[in-house]
Amino acid sequence: MGDSKETGSIRSDSRTKSANNKPAHRSTRNTLLYIGSVVILILVVVTFVGVPAVGGFGQPSGRIIFGRYNGEEIAYRPGNYFARQYETIAQSLRDTHGELDLELQLRIAWRQAFNRAIMRTALLQQGDRSDLRVSEARVDELIAQDPRFMQNGRFNSAAYRALGNQEQFALRTLHQESERFDLIAEDLLGGSRASSREASFIASMAGPERSFHIVRFPFSGFPDQQIAEYAKTNRDLFSELNLSVITLATREEGQQILTRARQGTTPFEELARTYSRDLFADQNGEIGRIWGYEVQQELLNPQDLTAITTMDEGDLSDLVETTSGWSFYRADEAPAQFSTDDTRLLQEARDYMQMFEQGKIQDFVRDEAEAFAVASREGLLEGVAREWGKEIHETPFLPINYGNLQLFTPWNVPDVPDLAEAASREDLLITAFSLEEGAVSEPVMLRRSAIVLSLREERQVDPEDVSFLADAYDMILRQFLMDDVSSSYVKEELLDDFFQEAFNRYVLGNT
Repeated sequence: MGDSKETGSIRSDSRTKSANNKPAHRSTRNTLLYIGSVVILILVVVTFVGVPAVGGFGQPSGRIIFGRYNGEEIAYRPGNYFARQYETIAQSLRDTHGELDLELQLRIAWRQAFNRAIMRTALLQQGDRSDLRVSEARVDELIAQDPRFMQNGRFNSAAYRALGNQEQFALRTLHQESERFDLIAEDLLGGSRASSREASFIASMAGPERSFHIVRFPFSGFPDQQIAEYAKTNRDLFSELNLSVITLATREEGQQILTRARQGTTPFEELARTYSRDLFADQNGEIGRIWGYEVQQELLNPQDLTAITTMDEGDLSDLVETTSGWSFYRADEAPAQFSTDDTRLLQEARDYMQMFEQGKIQDFVRDEAEAFAVASREGLLEGVAREWGKEIHETPFLPINYGNLQLFTPWNVPDVPDLAEAASREDLLITAFSLEEGAVSEPVMLRRSAIVLSLREERQVDPEDVSFLADAYDMILRQFLMDDVSSSYVKEELLDDFFQEAFNRYVLGNT
């Protein structure tokens, strides 16, 4: 029944209530508020300090260059887009998240302002390629709506004319670029608003939620005895060798050099340095200690391994075809004594099986999990788990969250680490949400284990949470689409990123 050292107790997830042994209610609304706070934190966390004095930057025109995108500077300059993003962030959350480390707050805020400036630059360059223009008349309209020039609800032309020519030019350029950016963003996102029916449908996917008992059968629990039997059956693969090699391009060349090596007129090491064409030529042909299976990976005919693993010290192998050409090997020592009591050998065999023979491990674990499931259907899960020495893991309430979308509670159970990776597996979700209460499932194969599930409880989602999700869906959808826009239009290979150096030097003042 396996070599597991687990107990028969029930372990609740860390989010469950110990008082009544029931998973705590982590509502969809709380999940969304948490997600929203993290998104806001990542995008806009800042305090009222952290804007450097521009005059002392040591860069031309009082600017800090944080990078270049497609040859265009991404720079902080008083009054430009980068600076206004930073200032908007500071104004929005000046008194929020003050418990965070100050340097971390500054780094997040400056980095996100930089990221926004990168995306804006990329979209404006796309507009240039599309020959997108904004007329002077439209710029006049935007200036006429600028709050800085409004007096008693009317545009004050005298206030605008009071600006110098350079300031007027900079203002018109700012409005023109902002309008172009808004037009591009609207074209990309204009059709992204969700209907009320779509929002309601998505919100309804938050439930029902189910809590499960899970018993896990990890692949790492494959018994040492099975590993030892495999190693004995495949002894050549786990023979520890000490070899040197010479490799030639053609069979004819290889045979000529092998003949010279066997005659002993020229030392093996000199032949390796002079003629060999593999990675070991500069090491006099010396490979060093190597496992048999590592040698076999180089052989085009795996059966050639047997002759190599039976050589005595000083023996030369026949010429064999390898991935590098035509090779022959020299045994620098006799093979190490084979023993399945050698823990290092067993670990090597286990690693090999996990890499190349995982099907055998999966078959064993699946059979073990199936036998456990059958026994649990005939008796009580807790009693069978205790008898088998298995631990029962209790999950929080989980919805059908295919792909672990941020909208809903994720399938994240610390004691079952590969469960989150399996959230895109239809068979897992179908199995989990087809179970009757108290029923025990067939084994579900995950990446590193097999699991058996039993339905513990099902509940409906709080209507307030569903309503909250429906109301917030449009905002969340637009954020997802903006992420897609960023990944589609911002090309990493076009970005020269100097952020770390500029931030450390000009914001933190480190030299």
